[in-house]
Amino acid sequence: MMLRPNDLHKEHSTFVGTAGNSSACVHILMAVHQGEKYLPQQLSSFTTQTYPNWALWAGIDAPKAGEDQSREILNACVKKPVVLDGPALGVAANFMALMSAAPAGEIWALADQDDVWLPDKLARAVEQLNKISPDTPALYCARTLIADNRLGRMRLSPMRRRGPSFANALVQNIASGNTIVLNSAATQLVASVIADTPTPVIHDWWLYQLITAVGGQVICDEQPVLLYRQHSNNVLGANDCWRSRLRRVKLIWQGVWAGWTDRNIDCLTAISGQMTPQNQQRLRTFTQAREASLWRRLFQLRRSGIYRQRSAAGGVMWLAALFGRL
Repeated sequence: MMLRPNDLHKEHSTFVGTAGNSSACVHILMAVHQGEKYLPQQLSSFTTQTYPNWALWAGIDAPKAGEDQSREILNACVKKPVVLDGPALGVAANFMALMSAAPAGEIWALADQDDVWLPDKLARAVEQLNKISPDTPALYCARTLIADNRLGRMRLSPMRRRGPSFANALVQNIASGNTIVLNSAATQLVASVIADTPTPVIHDWWLYQLITAVGGQVICDEQPVLLYRQHSNNVLGANDCWRSRLRRVKLIWQGVWAGWTDRNIDCLTAISGQMTPQNQQRLRTFTQAREASLWRRLFQLRRSGIYRQRSAAGGVMWLAALFGRL
């Protein structure tokens, strides 16, 4: 069935929930790079949120002079944002800079410049996070409606078939960054470690690893909360069709995935002192296994408990492990 954006907005605009009356301000962190084409639609979707108490922080990785109007578009927003100059080192570095600048101990919601949020996105997230003990770091993420560049031909992102965990986070990211919302304990945790953490492969994967590593909670909402626009400039894009999966398999065989794992381990080593004892051991087992001989490698990796959400992806993971490309 073909879905239309207007129908979705009508359906979701009725959800307010207990979070709609919350006084907590949600700080929206958005990395911007040559965003003028789609930015107005995203900003408009912020203003239609049923959860009204939000503030926008935007980090602009500036393009060549005169090439883009993102700053002017942001400054014309109904709620004037805090606009920072990004480090111009890619999207992960831009988000890390935003998280370094945003107020710790507040709620953060990550946003991409080219999506469109459904009206209840923030309300759903805050309501779910309010159910978690305020002392427990928690990450909310959700499914999306994957759309083309004109927000047509929509389809629901894949369901997560297995629960979130550090064992999963070591080899897969299930927390789509454009849906992530962090509670106050999680943002305090991020603030406490970010200065000593190398720039990760991608910020959302690092957050998923961080929260699970310390024994925090990850909430996976099975309801879609935004229209995830696919176009030629997506950094990674959705992973729900054979072309995108084939591209990821190619990255594994080229050794790119192993390089990502190296970087992830560097980032995790920097925060190992805050991990649970079980996850410290899991990280050691996983790290040592990657350097071991074939049979010991497979035995140790299995002992580490790693898994991916789908059996086919799990099969590819073990094949990569067999050839030393994990």
